[in-house]
Amino acid sequence: MTDGITATPQPLDALEEPAWRDLARFFVIAPRLLDEDLQRGANMSLSTYSALTHLSEAPDQTLRITELANRAYLSGSRTTRLVDELAAEDLVIKRRCVNDARGVEVILTAKGMGTLQRAYPVHLRSVRARVLDHIPRSTLPVVAEAMQALAKALG
Repeated sequence: MTDGITATPQPLDALEEPAWRDLARFFVIAPRLLDEDLQRGANMSLSTYSALTHLSEAPDQTLRITELANRAYLSGSRTTRLVDELAAEDLVIKRRCVNDARGVEVILTAKGMGTLQRAYPVHLRSVRARVLDHIPRSTLPVVAEAMQALAKALG
């Protein structure tokens, strides 16, 4: 096969198996716990936090909806629903692209930025308590390198 998956799979070895199982467990549990912490502490979902963060970091705090979906790792339909919810709360403005009437831009409002800023300490405490405080600081560069390699491989 040309997609990187071998035709005859080899069993995971004694080093790979526990690493994979722990990583798979992390992929499932960490987002749920981070979401719960944000819901409880800031009345906001992790998807909302992610979308607002990416908008806050974008030039003019504006992204095409497709780019926002890519950056927030959400489907197009999920992003559209989320943006509609955020627009209803006046956290973003949704409008047709100036240069391409088929495209839709999402713009972070001042209210959206304030909401994000209030949620930031909640998210920061959660990320530290749930993830970073459990990784020895000396290994963070290796962990970061491994996560970058995984992210690159997954596209």
